[in-house]
Order: sequence, then structure tokens, then C-alpha cells
Amino acid sequence: MLRRFVTAAAVYALCLSPEAVAAQTTLSGQMHDFFVQSVVLSTTPGGGGVVAHTPLFTTDPTVKATTDLIDQISQQIGSQVSILPLGSSSGGFTYGYNAALGTFSRTTETFGPAFAERAVTIGKGKFAFGMNYEHSNYNSLDGKDIGNGDIKFNLLHQKLTPPSFVEGDVIQSSILMKLKSDTAVFLVNFGVTDKLDVGFAVPVVHVSMDLTYHATILDFATHTVSPNTHLFANGTKTADFNTTGSASGVGDVVVRGKYKLFDSGRGGIAAGVDLRLPSGDEANMLGSGATQTQLFFIGSGVSGSASPHINIGYTFSTGGNSPSNQVNYVGGTEVRVNPKMTVMGDLIGRTLRNSLRLSDVSVPHTYQQGAAAPIEQTTLQTIALSPGSLTSALAAVGVKVNPWRNLLISAHLLFPLNDSGLRSGVTPVVGFDYSF
Repeated sequence: MLRRFVTAAAVYALCLSPEAVAAQTTLSGQMHDFFVQSVVLSTTPGGGGVVAHTPLFTTDPTVKATTDLIDQISQQIGSQVSILPLGSSSGGFTYGYNAALGTFSRTTETFGPAFAERAVTIGKGKFAFGMNYEHSNYNSLDGKDIGNGDIKFNLLHQKLTPPSFVEGDVIQSSILMKLKSDTAVFLVNFGVTDKLDVGFAVPVVHVSMDLTYHATILDFATHTVSPNTHLFANGTKTADFNTTGSASGVGDVVVRGKYKLFDSGRGGIAAGVDLRLPSGDEANMLGSGATQTQLFFIGSGVSGSASPHINIGYTFSTGGNSPSNQVNYVGGTEVRVNPKMTVMGDLIGRTLRNSLRLSDVSVPHTYQQGAAAPIEQTTLQTIALSPGSLTSALAAVGVKVNPWRNLLISAHLLFPLNDSGLRSGVTPVVGFDYSF
């Protein structure tokens, strides 16, 4: 059985070799470039520009403001994909040296948490390795559904010489995106001493994006006087522009350390550090582009068949378009069902102290329905990004089963508890670990 798990893990890693499938551009760049190539430079049935009338429209300040907004949104999506919980590398079996017996014996009865750390260490000279696989299907960003057009951009007409009332028409474009990630995390942990564990986590990530810009010509100025002034190449005032892309490779590698500060026999306190290295390709949403250092304290104990735990920490980010510093916390418990099974539940939270948040914005727009018509005004709906704190919370429930020797099989579900940031649906996580 163990051989099958290792073989499956190796095959998965080979399938996700570091390459960008969308070779013509990165995933983040694809959002920008495709918007310019399709919507900005869209043409009429006769081949002329729909609203631009000339490719010089791509240098217009209103276009740059829109493409800058798209760039910011793609950066937010990419950075949040790369900081999903990777799981614990500490191993489910822990040991301590029993001087009276002259041998090692287990120091815990449960198999440990899945997305947190407990204060107990694995034991001097002990070694554990494992793998987690998780599939995420993202559906919203700050409460805006990325699949049904909640995120809208308005593309204003180029200024003409001489001026013309047709400048009052607008292209409104909304995002319809299907975004998924598959992550296989390879985990290793080693007991340097009875008090010190070191380990690492290597995520191999595949991200796929199916992006459609749904564009509509809002013909405020021309719909009565000259309704055929602005049409897409299909002869109508609506058009869908679709592109797909994917990328695969190693994500941000994490190097870990944990030191036990206090052990009461029924509980303990430890300190930990996670150093997340910028090894993932930020432009392809495989990494954050930042070096992130998390310092945290761990408390855990035993109460009957339950073993509660809590982790509280702070993450410092430096370099690149780095995500902001974070406050991190995890709390939950494991419950021993029988010697072969442990069930567990966790609340996983983080607060990004200075992120960018999406909000709805109403923008006034003036137009004339003809050269000599009076000036009228309407309101355009769009979105804006502004600085703000972002708190996301997940619930994790799952089970670990010991079918053979020191092999553990695990299955968990991650549930989003709020709409902040990039939100996925229910995320399944399966894995195994083996201790020596």
C-alpha cells in the first residue's frame, strides 16, 4: 500500500513538471494582454475599430486605468492562490525515549492535527514523510462572483478630432472566470533532538484558468440617431472573448522548525518558525514572489480522548509584489475514536494587514444623443481596489486512519467561512504520512 502511494506521488510530480502551458504569456499577463487584444482592439463587421477607430486607443489614459486595474486584480488572485494552507509536516506518530525500558515509546495517543502544529515533537532520530493533495475551485474575490460577471470594467471612447457625440458610447466588459488549482505537497520532518524538529514542505502546483470577457456596447449616444455606428465583428452589440491557460511547477517551498519549550506530560508549549521561500513563479500564480517568515507559538494538551491545540503567529513578508504581513491563528482539537482512528477539526484564520480590497463604484458619465442634442448624464457601475485589512477564515474537518504499521491515511474538507479575499468552494484534501 505504501509503495502505491509513493508511486502515485512520483507520477503526479512528473505530470506537474515546471512549465507554463500558456507559453505565449504568463497567467497574470494573459488577463491584461487578452483584454487589450480582444476588447480594446475589437473590430466592426467591416474591420474598423469598434470604439477605438485607431490602435492608438491603447495609449489612452482611460485604457491604462482599466488595464492597471486588471493587473492589480490578477496580482491579488495570484498571491492568494499561493498562500493556501499546506498542512502539517510533523507526522502522526511521536516518540520519547523511555530510560526504564531502554527503548522509544509513543508519547501521544492521537495522530495529530492536519493544518496546525502540536507542542510535542517527533522524537530524536525519528523521521516522517508524507504527501497531501488538494483541489481548489475558486468562485469569488471579496464577495464578487468571478464566474458570473460581478467584476465589471468600463472602456470609454477615444477622444476624436474634431469632437463627436459618438464619444458618448461605452464598452462595458465583465469577467467570467473559471480558476482551479491542484496542489501536491511533499512533507518531511526529522527529530534533531527530543526538543527540536526540522522539516520542509515542497508544493507542486497546477493552475488552470478559463477566462471570458463578456463585452457590451452601451450605446447611450448612438442608439437612436445612428444605431449601427458601433457594432462588434459579429454584427451585434455584445461579444464574448475567450482564452484559456495553465501553468505547472514547484510552488513556494517552506522550511520549518519547532522547539519544545515546556512539557508537562499532559500538554506543552513550543515555538515554531516557517520560512516560505519565493521558489514559485509569481507571474503564473504558482508563488507569492515574496520571502515570508512566520513566527508562532504552539500550545497543546490532553483531556480524556481529546487533544486540543492552538497556534498563534505573525508572518513578515519581504520582496516582490509581496502579500502584506499577516496575523495567523489556528485552533482545534483531535479526538481519539479508537487506536486506529483520529478525527479532528480546526478553525484556520489569517488577517492580511494591508491588502487590496474590491468595492463597487458608481461613476457619472455624460453623453449627447446627437450633435446638437442636450447633454445627459447616467451612472456606470464598476469596481475599484483600495487598501484595507483582509481576514479570511476556514474550517477544516477530517479523519486519520492507521491501516498498517506507522502508515496514516488522511482525508479532510476545507470550508470557507467568509467572503473575504479569494474564496474557493469546499476543498477536499487527501494524503498520507509514514514515520520511521
